[in-house]
Amino acid sequence: MKQLSRTTTVILCSLLAAAAAAGCFVEKSAPQQKKAPVPGPGPGTLGKDAARELRERNIAAEKKSLSAWILANTYYAVVPSAAAAVVEHDRVVFLQTVRCEPSRPFGVASLTKTFTAIAVLQLAERGVISLNDPISKYLQVTFENTELGSRPITIWHLLTHTSGLVEDPSPKYEEKSFPFTVPEQKYPTGVRFNYCNQGYNLLGFIVFEASGMPLGEYITRKILIPMEMYDSRAPMSTRGAAGVECSINDLANYLVMLMHGGVYRGKRIITQRMFRKIVDKTIEGPASKNEEYRGLCFRVWAIDGDVHSLHHAAHMPGAGGFMQMFPRHDCGYVFISNPPVYDREEFYGYYYGLKSRLTRFCRALMTDDFDPVSFQADRPSPKQLAMFTGRYRKNGSVSYVYIEVHPGGYLVATKSSTGLRYGLIPTSLHTFVYIYPGQSEKGEIYDFVMKGGRVVGLGVKDGYFIRE
Repeated sequence: MKQLSRTTTVILCSLLAAAAAAGCFVEKSAPQQKKAPVPGPGPGTLGKDAARELRERNIAAEKKSLSAWILANTYYAVVPSAAAAVVEHDRVVFLQTVRCEPSRPFGVASLTKTFTAIAVLQLAERGVISLNDPISKYLQVTFENTELGSRPITIWHLLTHTSGLVEDPSPKYEEKSFPFTVPEQKYPTGVRFNYCNQGYNLLGFIVFEASGMPLGEYITRKILIPMEMYDSRAPMSTRGAAGVECSINDLANYLVMLMHGGVYRGKRIITQRMFRKIVDKTIEGPASKNEEYRGLCFRVWAIDGDVHSLHHAAHMPGAGGFMQMFPRHDCGYVFISNPPVYDREEFYGYYYGLKSRLTRFCRALMTDDFDPVSFQADRPSPKQLAMFTGRYRKNGSVSYVYIEVHPGGYLVATKSSTGLRYGLIPTSLHTFVYIYPGQSEKGEIYDFVMKGGRVVGLGVKDGYFIRE
């Protein structure tokens, strides 16, 4: 096996040191470290009036600080316009816009997927479709890769990004044979989360086939209008993965509905039964106290099985934003902007800075010990890393990936195709990433697949590998 280059070694050591300092390698059963004091009175420490007064002062201070930060950091060349809102209960408690009106619609990029998911859940609740229907029933195409021995891809698999489909078109079909791209299936159905825009575009066509309305018209009639999102629009060109445009005023309405389990001002947009599917786990993983997992559309934070947060990002050329809600605390935030180039360090600095500031504001609204600013999902301990070791061979190929534990207490992957060794940083209890040299967050994801509590496979960019 080839050794790591000196440059890669330096980068890897720095990343692993940072990961360790951030608490990435934590025993599952170890209690969280005691949090530093945060704004807000603890329960029972003050009289009711004094506690209310202190909380109001903290909120006012956070509001002033947040507003000043947004105005000082929204540089025109990086972010021409931006808007942010914080919601508590059913009202907006903070609203800030820069170089735009609160009624101005922005492209919401991948937040469109949440509208598409709600449309599909509505149709399923009405019995028009079943979430277990194979997608070929509506699209008249065979999407499965026979070499993978995969189960049929269902609507549920598209909703949860577990179809095994990737963005690349399937080599089996001419690219313009259908009104949609037929994606290639690279992983067996139902084993691995793989974020796929094309999968959600297919859902948009399924909504059309099932309802008789183009997706944009369906979203307008069944979601935007009932929720009084009158500044927003879903053009005829709307696809399942992108295309909806919303104002910050309307996104605040949308946030209220999601925070309240599918109800907006007494109107139920999706049933409680269907909303529950949004927060359920979709992929098996090791049990832990503090979890971050993929639900339906949203990434979920849970503590001891109780959902504390749902969030989703919005990234594409000309759009950058984020939505996060804390349903147990009945508050949340959303922001949207129009960066000409979103994939650049200058915008990411703004993006993460604004997320952090808005999260701090929500923390000031909370009155218990939960701290969303410092929440971190459990990571595997050095002892737990042993469950991932071994050789993983690609189906029908001699290619393999060998996983071992480095003496430094982290995983190392070796690909037979290159002979190179890669240090892996955990992002959850069963997902790791190799960060590309010179990058801060871009890299290759290593998803270990579990079944019945055992690691049985590995999903990487090259495809699916079965544990020997």
